[in-house]
Amino acid sequence: MTNPTTRRSFLTLIGAGLIASSAEASDSFVLSGTVTYAAKGAIPPGRLTIRLEEQGIMDAPARGIAAITVISKGDRHSIRFSMRVKRSALRRAVDPGFTVRLERHGRLIATNTTKQGYGGRGKASLQIEPILY
Repeated sequence: MTNPTTRRSFLTLIGAGLIASSAEASDSFVLSGTVTYAAKGAIPPGRLTIRLEEQGIMDAPARGIAAITVISKGDRHSIRFSMRVKRSALRRAVDPGFTVRLERHGRLIATNTTKQGYGGRGKASLQIEPILY
């Protein structure tokens, strides 16, 4: 026969674990958006990395908030993305913004050249431009 105190303690532990996991789940949301190529034609094939980061602190490296990597096949003018963002990390950011890089064989071929901030609401509409070597 099991001890009622032991059973209660076990159920309390299970309940605390469920509350903690639901709190973690509610601390994040899915941010979706589109990256568009500023030049004519399709986004070149390569590895497209989209980072949401803290960009508001001068003379400090950007602190990452969320990131996703998408592969471009070179057949679309724009590419959709979705990333999971922690609300707590976004709230701590002074001036969140995006850094977008397109690389092929380890070489940067396109990036965003202007500040593309994020106010915390809605979809992100980002633009990249080719790098001319």
